[in-house]
Amino acid sequence: MRDAFPILAGRGEGLHKAKGSKFHGYAFPLPFADDSAAEDAVAACLNEVKEAHHAARHVCYAWQFGPDRHRAADDGEPAGSAGAPIHGVLRSNDLHWTLIAVVRYFGGVKLGVGGLIEAYRAAGQDAVQDAGTTESLLMAPLTISYSPDLTRHVMQAVQQEDARITEERYTDRSILDIQVRAGRAMELAQSLRNIHGIEVKGPPWDSTSGNSGPELKDH
Repeated sequence: MRDAFPILAGRGEGLHKAKGSKFHGYAFPLPFADDSAAEDAVAACLNEVKEAHHAARHVCYAWQFGPDRHRAADDGEPAGSAGAPIHGVLRSNDLHWTLIAVVRYFGGVKLGVGGLIEAYRAAGQDAVQDAGTTESLLMAPLTISYSPDLTRHVMQAVQQEDARITEERYTDRSILDIQVRAGRAMELAQSLRNIHGIEVKGPPWDSTSGNSGPELKDH
């Protein structure tokens, strides 16, 4: 599965002018791999833009949380002339958990649908370029239970995958909670299960481990 996603390095702003109209672009990074928090952030960021441009007639936007969740809004502009080209900026830059909003001030000359598409796209792209990009990894949790004499085998496998240990517990067995790249989680879990005496719970989408979900965490 895919576990590396380009995201914004920070907030960005852009400005595009066309025949007297001004298009102010804003790019916002959203909470990574947390759709509920990202939805709240979208609402807060859009309110922030609207308060800063209370006289503007149009605040158009698009967001994308991951490969399968996105939304685009024209906010009164002709259908497909604003939200779609803004979303096109997200797709062309392969950006995820990102919001782009563009505010338009009418300059007195109509641009036509083609002109609007280009202007909204340009303002959004300028904001992305101003923000810069980086990459985040989706991480998956595993819980490993094993007898102490198998510690060397477990630690060697964990270190090879550059997994992060989040908690260690000791009873009659050793229990290790780790975070590993989601794309490598199934392979690591299976390789450990192949060693007699090691039990692995996870990753969340592995039906054989009694889990459901995914509950992916950011790196």
